[in-house]
Amino acid sequence: MKGIGRELQELFRYREFLLNLVSNELKLRYRNSALGFLWAILNPLFYLLILAVVFSKIIKFEIEHYTIFLLSGLTSWMMIQQTVTIATASIVNNQGMIKRIYVPKMAFPLSNVLARYIDHLILTLILFVFMILYHIRFTWYLLLVPLILLMHFFFSLGLSLVAAVVNIKIRDIQHIVAIIFQALFYVTPIIYSTEALPEKYRPFFILNPFYYFVESFRFPVYYSSFPPIKIFLVALFLAMFSFAAGFYIFYKKEKYFVFYLS
Repeated sequence: MKGIGRELQELFRYREFLLNLVSNELKLRYRNSALGFLWAILNPLFYLLILAVVFSKIIKFEIEHYTIFLLSGLTSWMMIQQTVTIATASIVNNQGMIKRIYVPKMAFPLSNVLARYIDHLILTLILFVFMILYHIRFTWYLLLVPLILLMHFFFSLGLSLVAAVVNIKIRDIQHIVAIIFQALFYVTPIIYSTEALPEKYRPFFILNPFYYFVESFRFPVYYSSFPPIKIFLVALFLAMFSFAAGFYIFYKKEKYFVFYLS
């Protein structure tokens, strides 16, 4: 516990370095781009437009205000998927700096996660704009959204820390993570509701951790209600467990990073 406490103290001591990493991440991502930061909004909106047309006009899911239903699911999903996919290579991509100077190594995946969450907070604001356009009423349940976003953050950070550690030894893990997320997208209720599935398939959703986060986020936004207590508590537990496990694994392995970086 003392070692973990020292790790947190070091991150706080190097907070300016961490903020610089976040700033550089944002600048490099949109450097030499005509639209710059707008791509953080346009990319998911183009994706939303394609899915909304396909599943509301062609395949025709009978879901009221389908655009809001879809965007709420996509917002939750992208918070986790994009964050973990990018942060997986955070240590390998910064190995030159890690070899030259001493800095808290956890700052690198953490900066990736923080930079991505700035994009995702903007996407959440866009979701609220769409709610106004579609005359979705704002209720007190929306006050749950910051807490649920925080749960997404710690869940994503925990997964990112583990993936970053594994990626040092197995460089293919970044591609494997991307493939896994592609597969999980279609077994997570993002473009469809669980009620649309045959009864016999619904129990399988309890094995999918992303189901709990998508539903926890969607309920206060789309259904204007508190998430089912079981779904909310499982998401909360997964967020705490993911962060605790990721932090512990990263802390235990970081002293060996230099032996595997080349």
